[in-house]
Amino acid sequence: MYKKIAVCAAFILFLSSLGFQKSFVAGLFNSEASIAEAASTVQYKTTANLNLRTTNSTKGKIILTIPKGKTVQYISKSGTWYKVKYKTKTGYASSKYLVKVPTKLDVEKMKKLGKSEQVILVTNQTASSNKATIQAFEKTNGKWKRTYKMSGVIGKKGMTSDKKEGDMKTPTGKYTLGTAFYRSSKPATKLSVKKITTDSVWVDDSKSKLYNTWQSKAKTKGQWTSAENLNIPQYDVGFVINYNTKRTPYKGSAIFFHVEGKSGYTAGCVATSKSNVNKILSWVKPEKNPVIIMTPKADISKY
Repeated sequence: MYKKIAVCAAFILFLSSLGFQKSFVAGLFNSEASIAEAASTVQYKTTANLNLRTTNSTKGKIILTIPKGKTVQYISKSGTWYKVKYKTKTGYASSKYLVKVPTKLDVEKMKKLGKSEQVILVTNQTASSNKATIQAFEKTNGKWKRTYKMSGVIGKKGMTSDKKEGDMKTPTGKYTLGTAFYRSSKPATKLSVKKITTDSVWVDDSKSKLYNTWQSKAKTKGQWTSAENLNIPQYDVGFVINYNTKRTPYKGSAIFFHVEGKSGYTAGCVATSKSNVNKILSWVKPEKNPVIIMTPKADISKY
């Protein structure tokens, strides 16, 4: 026993001497746990009363009998047997009497979509993460399908339900889609479209009557003290997210879906590759009441 511990310790020291980081060493020894955790999200349902055994054989001791129609969590496969978890017990069950439970689409977990038949869902794994997954869902003949799944970025400091001007966070919530915009090549979209010029700005001065609106810099000179220049590469193409349409001071402004820059985050918008932005724009159908929902993954069911 002590020899085994010593060998393991020596191996870890050897890896460290080669410059391996602690995270790699930890990952090496925890890889099996990580795989099991990922697999546990897969579920099966029993098609008959099914014995849960200590080993992958009929000779294994019966831990308990799982009733027909119950759901178990899959862990791993061993021949014609599955290692599964039922309630608090883990053991082996014959795969012959298990059928996979279809995984629900994220949009199918939502109950407050109203008449919306197109949903752009933007999620992060934790509220503080600025890395996002963007999915586009469409409902046809009463059935939801996912059209796109893509990676993206959001506010540098993640998401918040209490957005403040300049906080570098993306506001959570469900919003309609506003005007599409572009700088050079007009996108193929059914949304209303407006071209960005060297004169285009978005007012972010909370004390201005023009707060959270697109304006001509020349025509509104002196009516604000701060405004974002729209004539930048990140706004080559995109659309306005209808956030804070009441223009409440200090609640945040200029929330867009746009082209991802090089920083790896935004100041509060949602961004992805230019080709992805164009895909979303060409996919959107106003008659289907499209919305964009931005939320941490764990809060999907709130919408």
